[in-house]
Amino acid sequence: MPTRPWLARILAAVALVATVVALGLGVGAWRARGLVDSGASLVLDGAYLPAARQLTRAVVAAPRDARAHYYLGLAYAGLGQHAAALSHARDAVRLAPRDPQYEAGLATVLLDAGRVGEAVPHLRRAAELEPRSADIRLLLADTLRRAGDVNGMEEQYRIAMHLARGSALGAVAHEQLKAARERP
Repeated sequence: MPTRPWLARILAAVALVATVVALGLGVGAWRARGLVDSGASLVLDGAYLPAARQLTRAVVAAPRDARAHYYLGLAYAGLGQHAAALSHARDAVRLAPRDPQYEAGLATVLLDAGRVGEAVPHLRRAAELEPRSADIRLLLADTLRRAGDVNGMEEQYRIAMHLARGSALGAVAHEQLKAARERP
């Protein structure tokens, strides 16, 4: 079959455009990752307003980046903007449904908003996804205590103590269980 020069030029142009678009997407993803990294550091430092600005740019650059939504949710929670915090925390869970960090993050934002009952299923899901996390178990136990589920609370404190035995976290779980039993 004879080669048509015009067809070869069109195919080459299409390949060039595809390469440029792919490179542009790669640069955007790379830029978004840098924004998320620095925004996460700002959140961890308690600089919520600059973090929210930075992470908003990251979400615009990479709207399907669960980590960007997660940290933006935490930044908004730090600013007391519960609706925005919940929206982004839910987006993180939706985008990465098998990540226990995002489930626990959504639960934390719900707890900050005073929605204890809604936080419990997310913490149970996080514990299911990461069964060896003493941190998640301890947060679940504390949340169950706040929700009035004494049996569930005791079980989760025991699991946390077992997972973190010999560490400071295990001692905290033990003390919190002891204190919870002493409260009426």
